[in-house]
Amino acid sequence: MSEENRTNQTQQLFPLLKKAIHHLVTHNFWLKAISVVISIALWAGLISQDETLTREKTFNNVNVNVTGTELMKSNAYIVTSNLDDVLKGVSIVAEVPQQQYETAEASAYNVRVDLSRINGTGEQELKLLSTNSSTFGKVVSTTPASVTVNVEDYIVRQRIPVSATINGTIPDGWYMSQPTVDPSLVAVSGPDSIVKTISRARTFINTADIEWTEGTIVTSSDIKLFNRSGDEVNSSLLNTTSSGLQIDSVIVEYTLLPTMSFDTFELVQVGGTVAKGYELKEIKVSPESITVAARQEVLDQLTELPMERTVSVKGLKETTVFQLKVQKPSDDAIISNDTVTVTAVIEPVEVQD
Repeated sequence: MSEENRTNQTQQLFPLLKKAIHHLVTHNFWLKAISVVISIALWAGLISQDETLTREKTFNNVNVNVTGTELMKSNAYIVTSNLDDVLKGVSIVAEVPQQQYETAEASAYNVRVDLSRINGTGEQELKLLSTNSSTFGKVVSTTPASVTVNVEDYIVRQRIPVSATINGTIPDGWYMSQPTVDPSLVAVSGPDSIVKTISRARTFINTADIEWTEGTIVTSSDIKLFNRSGDEVNSSLLNTTSSGLQIDSVIVEYTLLPTMSFDTFELVQVGGTVAKGYELKEIKVSPESITVAARQEVLDQLTELPMERTVSVKGLKETTVFQLKVQKPSDDAIISNDTVTVTAVIEPVEVQD
């Protein structure tokens, strides 16, 4: 066959092939298209049911669980690094079965760091651990694979005293007893470098927050820790306990009573005459006033301060000091002083030339 004949046959074949393809596409097109869709759907269904087929899925900013804290402390170690910062931005890649790909979550792999593996102080490297899931597959990589934390000795300091401090002024006409606290001693645990600086715990009572009514007040109040210089020590790494239980406050008890004041100079009576040739120059009384705090029903019946009143200067030739006893108007009353000091200033009479 000549070259010219072959060229003519080829040119005749192209129109026939084009016509055949057009017939294939246009004849029963929708039936063919539906068949293709069904085939694809069946293929996808079979693939999704095959648990041996997996896809890699990346989880970012994974929540890392911290375990072994108590065991670490029982081994006398504590992490001083901020674990929230250290464990920020962790990501994992897991091989997830096709069937569970859309529902898989990072929590299924229990990504964690185990502090019980710490066995020394200083910088310690901890591997990030994970658990494979029979449903959601396994973790194939973790970024970062490990983290570095700072570790100190963990110590407990017993019998730290607790005291109460009153902030503000007590209103006129009122008495406030010195508050008592329960417990009065606490234990503080934490990093060696911080715990050793702590000398006491204190709680504060603001007089502006008190409702001034007669009676005994029992309330709870937060406690704060202080070093020997009086500066507050505030750290989330510290733990305050009493009888083995963690606490952040103490029970505070104090008594509020109305008051009444008396001028002591007006209450003192001087009797008798000093020795001949001498004179009573002055009477000094200390304190100048005494305050009585008691129940209002007691104060309502109190017209004068029960006390020794008379000072005798009979026959005295020199300055003399007297102690007068003050009595409480009731068993539960509070007096600012139980003794009045009276000084009789006695001097020789000056002889006029």
